[in-house]
Amino acid sequence: MNSSNEHISLSQGEYQLFSDLLLRRTGMHITSRRSQEMGRHLWRVVAHESMAGLQELYEKLAQTPTESELWDQVISGLTIGETYFFRDRSQFNALRFQLLPEIIERRRSERRLRLWSAGCSSGEEPYSLAMLLTEIIPDLDRWSVSILGTDINKDSLRRARQGLYKKWSFRQVGADTVQKFFVPRDGLYELNPRIKSMVNFSYLNLSENNYPSLMTNTCAMDLILCRNVIIYLPDEQVQAMVRRFAGSLSPQGWLMVAATETDPRGFSGFATRNLGSAAVYQLRDGDEPEPRSPWEFDDCQPRRETQPVTLKVKPLPTQSAPQPEPRPPLTAGPDALSQARRMMETGRYQSARCLLEQGRGSRRATASLWLKGARRLANLGKLAEASYWCEKSLEAEPLLAEAHHCRALVALEEGDSLLAEEHLRKALYLEPNHLAGHFSLATLYRRLGLSQKAQLHGRQAIRLASSLPPEQSIPEADGLAAGRIVTMLRVLLDAA
Repeated sequence: MNSSNEHISLSQGEYQLFSDLLLRRTGMHITSRRSQEMGRHLWRVVAHESMAGLQELYEKLAQTPTESELWDQVISGLTIGETYFFRDRSQFNALRFQLLPEIIERRRSERRLRLWSAGCSSGEEPYSLAMLLTEIIPDLDRWSVSILGTDINKDSLRRARQGLYKKWSFRQVGADTVQKFFVPRDGLYELNPRIKSMVNFSYLNLSENNYPSLMTNTCAMDLILCRNVIIYLPDEQVQAMVRRFAGSLSPQGWLMVAATETDPRGFSGFATRNLGSAAVYQLRDGDEPEPRSPWEFDDCQPRRETQPVTLKVKPLPTQSAPQPEPRPPLTAGPDALSQARRMMETGRYQSARCLLEQGRGSRRATASLWLKGARRLANLGKLAEASYWCEKSLEAEPLLAEAHHCRALVALEEGDSLLAEEHLRKALYLEPNHLAGHFSLATLYRRLGLSQKAQLHGRQAIRLASSLPPEQSIPEADGLAAGRIVTMLRVLLDAA
């Protein structure tokens, strides 16, 4: 292959073919302005793989899973990895002075925080969040903090896990911050181990429907940062992604995008909040009217009310209004399980719970319905309710491996690693080839720094998943495909 191929651009037809394929597979929208850049990179891949030309590359990409090494080469050269610590000072001021304090106060009774940096590149953003938390929570050691960083670029994830950075990553950071959180090492700067341990990194393609999910640790989030990602996506991809983000957030959760990505019309399901020079989105509940902003901002400092608020109370009527007849209690008929199933399908979980607790139907069928509801509630971020439904499933059928697995995943979301490990080990005792169980235990041990155990269960999960067709979905893994599980585990074990 002639080295001059590196300078060959794409024809209009070639650009359209590759850009459409990239959009379908990765959600990346390569604009025509980047056509020459894309052409140079694709020809480099052609040369590296000793292919005859772009047609062969296109055919191979079309026939190869997105998780393959060939796709990795294409993705690594086309994703924008430009980032640095505390990027966009106005947004980090909003996080420091308003958003994080609001979340911390709301979570103070349970001492649990869940933050997600979606499209984290080489890790500067989630690590910045971790540094920020150490500065604003004096008793941080008493909190359960989960910071997740995800990206589609596996090379970026490897660099993020290493925690080694060049001086260019600190161009918006003062020397005191660098000295506090980093140690010079061979011309680079190594991140403080405590900060490093606060962040977990995972491979995730935001264009795919694999979140919110317990298996990808993308449920019950208090805050999602997805900055400088949306700008590269077409509108339909953005709308689908925002809907999935809404499902990944806890009630009143927050979504922050880059300043250039804010939509004056807002995002569906979110209320727009203006924080001085930064704009963020807060999750709204269903069809309720958009709530009033709890703050008014001036340079991210709260403005105090100067006038007392007077409540206007309507006078009581001279004659009390007739009270509605009390509803009769919900009773289970002979098809109680079918009734409960219908209630669950329409989101009426409390009614379904009442029917299931009356105990009609086989124990196995009842346990399965409790488990189905637990998974749905957990994916909605209702962890306390999900825990209850898991326990009821195990009460009805103590030997149900899937219920132990679900209970473990909920415990992980709640920050209880010991309980999660206990239920995962029970699931594998009951079903030694439980693919999702091995996957989850490998993930847990990786978080705990137990590399040998993570490798043991990860390799077993890869062996089980590799024996299946790559596109086959695994129900106990929230429908993740077998091939996707293999990819996620290889990325995970690469750093274990």
